Amino acid sequence: AVSIVGVVASVLQVISIMILNKIYTYVSIKLTDWELHRTQTEHEDSFTFKMFIFQFCNFYGSIFYIAFFKGNFAGHPPKYNRLAGFRMEECSAGGCLVELTTQLAMIMVANQAINNFVELALPRIMICFAKRDNKKTNDRLAQWEEDFDLNPIPPHGLFTEYLEMVVQYGFVTLFVAAFPLAPLFALINNLIEIRLDAGKMLTQVRRPYAARAEDIGIWYGCLSAVSYLSVLTNALVIGFTTDFIPQLVYQSQVDDKIDIHGFWHGDDETLDGYSLYRISSINTSTLEEFVGNRQQLVNSTVKEMYLSKYPELVAADNLTCGYRGAKRSLDGKPTMFYWSTVAGRLAFVIAFEHIIFVIKAFIAWLVPDVPKRVQLEMQRENFHNKRKLRDMGL
Repeated sequence: AVSIVGVVASVLQVISIMILNKIYTYVSIKLTDWELHRTQTEHEDSFTFKMFIFQFCNFYGSIFYIAFFKGNFAGHPPKYNRLAGFRMEECSAGGCLVELTTQLAMIMVANQAINNFVELALPRIMICFAKRDNKKTNDRLAQWEEDFDLNPIPPHGLFTEYLEMVVQYGFVTLFVAAFPLAPLFALINNLIEIRLDAGKMLTQVRRPYAARAEDIGIWYGCLSAVSYLSVLTNALVIGFTTDFIPQLVYQSQVDDKIDIHGFWHGDDETLDGYSLYRISSINTSTLEEFVGNRQQLVNSTVKEMYLSKYPELVAADNLTCGYRGAKRSLDGKPTMFYWSTVAGRLAFVIAFEHIIFVIKAFIAWLVPDVPKRVQLEMQRENFHNKRKLRDMGL
């Protein structure tokens, strides 16, 4: 039931993303037009930046919430955090990683499928309507007249294609630790889209005007920002969203490991008993909402049912309840295992990002943006141009 709810929520999220995408596009166009930029390059850069920010929040907002916020501010009994009178949302018993993977996969795959369908079907439908409206006789039209029925070039050229690739790049890099199949789905989508775009540009769109460009403009800055941010997000996903660090701390620091069968494993580095160790306990007699019904609960059939299996948990003067969360004592205070886990997570994030940045700097030094041979040719050409200007007396 929990998985079905998660899938339905992801589908509704995809629908809302598609609707907000149209609204954000309209808002970006209006805001950019009001700014009255001096050059076309400044206009395009401003529009691109607005669309990138809007789409970043639109596509990745729910994913960031599940990965880093959901369940982290819910509190613990008896101190639950509330917002407008309602308890903060918590993760399922298995944690937020499964929900994060489901949400990421649904949004990424659904977005790719919808975009490919629109690129394949929508131009054909518009051409059919244009031919039906413009065709007056049964005579064969000239080629230039038939080409006039093709779809015009969009106002912003290939902007939507660039934006689609940048959004896909964010899905592939930002949370690849939670969804390792994202690069594979991106590769399959790109192989399909290459043929779809080729067919669209050759048979369904009017010939575009040739225009020179110095580079890809502000898109390079957007891709660089996503790349640097992806290092931090993946480090946080591994360190804080998964149980990777708590398991390492448990293996290295906890000596008395007792599994679910009650067997003691001593000082070996295993995960036996980890699930039980991750469950914190609290005495329900300290909870005000349980005090009035405590005696009735203890004397009911619930006590008889649990006494046979867990006699130490249910007693006439003590009813202990377990909840999933960081290891805490009966009075709700964090234990040494809790603080060790927090320190381990922070240390992992810092070490992970520094190692990745060092590797990135080394690769950038090893593979320069401009090859040495090209640099020499550019310097030689610049030298000859200066000499010609000097010979001409300029």
